[in-house]
Formats: sequence, structure tokens, C-alpha cells
Amino acid sequence: MDRQLLEINQHCRAVKNQLLKERRKATPEEQQLLVEFATLIAERNEVRKSQLDALLVALAPMQDIRAPRTTTSGYSMVQGDVMQHNRRELIKLRQMFADNKIERSVLDANYARAERRLESLKKGNTDDRQIERLERMMHGYQNMLALEQIVKSTDDQLERLGAPRLMASIPTTAEERRQSLEKERDAHQEALDNGYY
Repeated sequence: MDRQLLEINQHCRAVKNQLLKERRKATPEEQQLLVEFATLIAERNEVRKSQLDALLVALAPMQDIRAPRTTTSGYSMVQGDVMQHNRRELIKLRQMFADNKIERSVLDANYARAERRLESLKKGNTDDRQIERLERMMHGYQNMLALEQIVKSTDDQLERLGAPRLMASIPTTAEERRQSLEKERDAHQEALDNGYY
């Protein structure tokens, strides 16, 4: 559509310049060309609006994700607080994905689509607030990636030091969560069977 618009735009510009130069009204053929151009612009704007609406829905869970905490403090208590905060945030994020049945691959694809289309959406006749909202969601997605990376690198560093990993005991997939729940139930039932309440 953009290529077609570019070609017609050149013709329309030439027609408009000719009309201004000659100070006359458009012929029926010229008028038809101008109407066709206006129709194509309206269609393109409608397509961009629907693309923007779809991206806003798809990336909505990312809107409020904050950047991970970091510290330059040498105090182990402060470092521990920061590590635990990031761990809790990542757990909350994964739980939100599970609760809302958000597939990561779909989210990644929608983010990539938003990256590709952002500039053309900005050029279109779209609401600036909607564009700003999309950019916040994209920033939230980048924050999610940073959070995952910082927790992973912290885990790797803890493992190298011989300490337990932050995320080691946390089930991340649906199957791991199901198995963890079964183990808890079995342990509870065994305690009841042995007379422990």
C-alpha cells in the first residue's frame, strides 16, 4: 500500500502544482486521482490504527513492569535485599504469565512487530497518547528482559560461589508447578498418616 501511495502521491503533487500554476479546477480525471489518493490515505490510517490497537492489547501486560533494582553498596544486607526484590518481581511476573496464559513466544513476536512498526505508526494519523502508551509497554518489555538477565547472572554468580541459586527451588513451567504441588500434597498426607497434624 505504501508503494502505491508513493506513486500516486507524486502524481497528485504534480497535479496540484499544475492546478495552482494554471489557476484552474481539476479535470474529472485529475479529481478522480485526488479522490483515490485521499481514499488510500484513509485506508492506510485505518490499517495503522487497527495495528496499533492490536499491539496495545497484546503488550498490555508489559505496561507496568519496572526496571530491576541494582546497587553499588558493598553491604551484603543491601545486596541481599536487592537480589530478593528482583527474585520476587520475577516470580510475580512468571505467575502473571501463568495466570493469564501468556505465551512468551507470542509476546516476543508482538514486541518485535511493535519495534518494526513504531516509526510508521508515529507517522500515521494516530493518537499521540496511544503511541506513548505503546512505548511504555515496549519499555516494560525491555525491563522484563533486564530483570530476567539480572536474576540469571546473579544466580550464576551465586552458583560459582557455591551458594544456592535464587530461582533453584521455584517451579517455572506448568509441569514443574504441578509436580511441586503433588509433592506438597503427598508430604502433607504422609504427615497426617503418621499422626502429625
